[in-house]
Amino acid sequence: MRFSAATTAGRFLPQRLALRMGPLLGRIDAVLFTADERGEAGRMSVIAFSIRIVSAVIAFISQVLMARWMGSFEYGIFVLVWVTMVIVGNLACLGFHTSVIRFIPEYRERGLMDELRGIVLASRLFVLIASTIIAGLGALGVWLAAPWIENYYVIPFILGVICLPMIAMSDLLSGLARANSWALFALSPTYLVRPILILLFMALMLAAGYAPDARTAIFASIAATYVT
Repeated sequence: MRFSAATTAGRFLPQRLALRMGPLLGRIDAVLFTADERGEAGRMSVIAFSIRIVSAVIAFISQVLMARWMGSFEYGIFVLVWVTMVIVGNLACLGFHTSVIRFIPEYRERGLMDELRGIVLASRLFVLIASTIIAGLGALGVWLAAPWIENYYVIPFILGVICLPMIAMSDLLSGLARANSWALFALSPTYLVRPILILLFMALMLAAGYAPDARTAIFASIAATYVT
């Protein structure tokens, strides 16, 4: 026996309120339980929206805790490095993380299994190689530009590029999951698991006696990125 929002409302809400909410709850049931493509898209939207809401709460708590642990100056350095790595990592995908969303369903629908296996394998190889090259060039660029950069930025940025290939790969894998309509697997590693692990690893490192600075936070982020 499956759950029904409309039936549950009819049992527990006043009759007048249940009648007024009936059309809305009926649409919710249609989104959750319809077996066609529209229902599947609706369920993916609900899952994605829910994950984004929980992610926003985690991000708020994370910002408060990290800022209190590190202080505004060190936290500012960490945020600059981390946001830069996320942006560059997304660009390092070379568009594969979005193109697979288009081509994988098409190849599956047309029965082109060789092409399907090819794009899955090629996208991973290209993204891994490209992001690794970009990370190496980025680290070299920071090292060469070190005389003109404030010294408290140099080491954090060099450390930050270590996680760049895995950020790019996680974006690609998210695209592969979305192409297969796996909304939970597409979003939860990046938006739920990773920020929680960053907080956990940061807390463990501080408890172990590491300095509460940007370098420690980046080490925690590297570990969380490679895990997810």
